[in-house]
Amino acid sequence: MNAAHVVTALQRERSAYFACGVSFALSLFFIFVWAPHPWGWEGFDHYYEISRLLASGQPFPTTDVPWGYAYFLAAFYRAFGDHPAIPLLAQAALNALVPLLVYAYARQEFDARVAGVAALLTGFFSFNTVYSSTQSSDAVCTVIFMAAVASFARGRRRDESLWIVLSGVLIGLASQFRPNLLLVPLVLAVFHVVAGRPAKGRRVWQAVALVVAAAAMLAPWTVRNYRLTGQFIPTSTHGGVQLWYGTLQTGPYLQSRAYNPRAVFESATFAYTSLDRVPLLVSARANKCGPLMSQPLELVYWTDRDAARVRSRATSAADGAVSATMRPAPSPTTYYYYFEYFEAGSPDRPAPRVVRMPRDGEAAPLVYFISDDHLGDLDRHGDLLDIFDLARMLRQVAWRDPLPFADRLDFDHDGQITGLDISLAGRALAGAAPGAHGPTDSVRAVEVGASAVTLWFVDGSTLVVPRAWPGRVTDLVVRGPIAESILHATISFAAIRQAQPSSSVTGQPSCDALEDVAVNKVYFRDEPHTLRRYTALAFDNIRRDPRAYAASVLYRALRIFVVVGTSDARTAQQFHRSSVVYGTATVASLVIFVVLLAGVWIAWRRGYAVALPALLIAYVPATLSFVLTNMRYSVTVQPLAFVFIATAILSAIETVEAPSARTD
Repeated sequence: MNAAHVVTALQRERSAYFACGVSFALSLFFIFVWAPHPWGWEGFDHYYEISRLLASGQPFPTTDVPWGYAYFLAAFYRAFGDHPAIPLLAQAALNALVPLLVYAYARQEFDARVAGVAALLTGFFSFNTVYSSTQSSDAVCTVIFMAAVASFARGRRRDESLWIVLSGVLIGLASQFRPNLLLVPLVLAVFHVVAGRPAKGRRVWQAVALVVAAAAMLAPWTVRNYRLTGQFIPTSTHGGVQLWYGTLQTGPYLQSRAYNPRAVFESATFAYTSLDRVPLLVSARANKCGPLMSQPLELVYWTDRDAARVRSRATSAADGAVSATMRPAPSPTTYYYYFEYFEAGSPDRPAPRVVRMPRDGEAAPLVYFISDDHLGDLDRHGDLLDIFDLARMLRQVAWRDPLPFADRLDFDHDGQITGLDISLAGRALAGAAPGAHGPTDSVRAVEVGASAVTLWFVDGSTLVVPRAWPGRVTDLVVRGPIAESILHATISFAAIRQAQPSSSVTGQPSCDALEDVAVNKVYFRDEPHTLRRYTALAFDNIRRDPRAYAASVLYRALRIFVVVGTSDARTAQQFHRSSVVYGTATVASLVIFVVLLAGVWIAWRRGYAVALPALLIAYVPATLSFVLTNMRYSVTVQPLAFVFIATAILSAIETVEAPSARTD
């Protein structure tokens, strides 16, 4: 049988069913025998943990991932118990439908030969089949996405509005599996109006119906998020951190953000939130080694806008969790707060006594800020010793710059700021750093230069303050362990004056009644704020070197189609035979990409309907190359890529067969 006969056989629909069988068989092999990935059945992105919570009747615990895949898994865990193989088998079966969907789409938009070859390529080589063997949203999302594309193509070709509306429903659902698909309904709607037939007015109404159908699928989740957070969040809050990571992966760190020293600014110096005009939620936990509390437990607080002391009754849960609220305020506002409770009596002291945490209560309260200044000094009233004070002390010593709150920073009380004061400030901050065990001498020397002043620490780390410093923390240069720890440390001047700093501030061991005191650490407060913070950090990075960032965007636009592995554990997952897997995947994805480009050109020359699949393939880098990304993010459109690859393969076969036919 020559190649022509083989191609003819591929035109039949049975080739698509055969490809479905191959896809399912490969999924079973990856699930039960060996999978070329390191995650096992439980997968990543915490879907395993979230879905089990949902199955037990708990509410959705995050805004960081959308609801689609977690509820897909939860249905199986609710029905069958904690048996991950069952949902994996279900998604393997769903993934096995993709070759059939590819065949249905390509047959009407290209031709039967292309459809048959594309179905087989999908069945044998789809990367989604790999992801179907772990708890990842990719495989199920691709099924929904391809069903949406096939429905849209059918509706356009036959002028059937129901199919177009169905495509809107499906693509709206798909964006709850992969948030980057959020804008696809608008892309499809515009494409429908601009390209092809039927009458323009009818196309407009069909496009509107598509968008409305997609919005209807997003509405329940969007409403839920708005009720929780007060923010418009149609899919997830994860985009901010992805953008931040993308801006770190630029210039000399193009291959790995892990080594970019600017990553040190990820954690904030101050305890703060950018969400204003909503109640602040204070949480803590009863310390097992602490004294026995008797009710009532109260939170006492006031602000720099209103000095009146407010008491908020705290509630305690059976697991030791404690919670209370503080009234909302606009940005910027500084809150001061402490807990007050009665310590139960003892044999030598029968009567209960009032105890405060921190121990000095109103004299040295905890401090919290509301501000949308993510990079500046939030401590407007000089309540805390922090990295900004240390930087300004260095500038005062180096160039006699004005120093706010100089009287508080004159630790040796000699009427001036000297190297000794800087050393004492560094000692206090090093002792207040997370994980520290009390103050320790940490400063080695101060080095003044023409354009910067450098503080050297005993471990060789440095804090460099430029002379042209606009006051942003990200304009400081921080290198080394002690310098990095001080970047994230604060201690109240009130606590320093009391000579017994609160353990919650300094990190010293204690047995206070409460531990892990925090504000707005519940996910529906913390994650929207974190989205804003990461976005501010990202734009700060872009501002510093826009050309390097633009180059990284172009690089990632191509990189998203190619697997690039490495033996560096900080850059890529390492697992058994990972070097072999990465090498094979790199070659395979590179070949796929090159042949894809050739297939697009050949399909266009032959008059196939290339606009829609090419647009959807281009959509992925157009919307994701700005953030941290990898080849995994392109697997959703890989079935469409196989349609173009099939076109290129058939063209190559025809080219080879043509001389033989003339000879015969």
